[in-house]
This record gives sequence, C-alpha cells and structure tokens, in this order.
Amino acid sequence: MVNFQKTYKVYINHTDAGGIVYHANHLVFFENCRRDWLTTLGYDGYFLSLDDDANKESRKAVHFVVSQADLVYHTPLLVDDELTVTVDEVRIRPASLMIHQSIYRPNQNKPATTATITLACVINDRKTIRLQRLPENFVHTLMSATKSA
Repeated sequence: MVNFQKTYKVYINHTDAGGIVYHANHLVFFENCRRDWLTTLGYDGYFLSLDDDANKESRKAVHFVVSQADLVYHTPLLVDDELTVTVDEVRIRPASLMIHQSIYRPNQNKPATTATITLACVINDRKTIRLQRLPENFVHTLMSATKSA
C-alpha cells in the first residue's frame, strides 16, 4: 500500500563521475519525500506543535531526528533518471515513526532502493534533547491518512 509518492529528477550533483547516484544521496531522496509527504498532511515537515502548547518558541523545539536507517540498494540510480520515491508504510509508536520507503527508476516495477527509516520525536530545550511522545493531533492525522490511502 503506497501512502504517498513523488517524482524527483537526478542531477549531476547527485552522482559520481560515472553518473551513478552516491549511496548517501539515496537518503536525500528519501528525506525529501518524507518532508513533502508531511507537508501534504499540513505539517511543515520538520517541526510539530504539542497539542496543549500555545508558545510558538516551544513548538519549534519538537521535531524528528533519524535514529536508524536501513537501506538496501538493488539497482543503481543514474543521472537524468526521473525517480518515483514512495512512502509505503508507516508504523506509529509512542515516540517514533518507522517508515518504509522505496525508490523506483523509470518504467520499473521493482524498487531500485528500499529503506526502513526510524524517526524519533524529540524535544530540544537548548540544554538537552530528549524523546517526546508524538503529539495526539499528529497521530490522529497520520492514522487518518494511512487509512484513506
């Protein structure tokens, strides 16, 4: 079940001298897709607000950090490819999201790259960074979006 997909172009700056996308840039495409997906759900993609928090400054401190990234490279991505990057599945945990994503090359049904990315929700009070439960309104939005997909 695909919850979200977006097309991205591979430019020369994403690749090595042979025109193959650097392994680290696969993470960039996954990150861009996750941000675009969260934007379509009404979030700015980086920061969340706590349900009961009216203070704008604190809202900016609640955000996601990647705590784990497991990637499998099946087929190389090449310069000038138009990639389809997807959010395939989202598992909601109390203070994190586990997101399964894929990258597809043009006209291919099998993914070129697959990933499971774990995002930890944290609060940064400028002294410490600690885990934070996902805001209830955010969980509700995600559950609604994944059911309708």
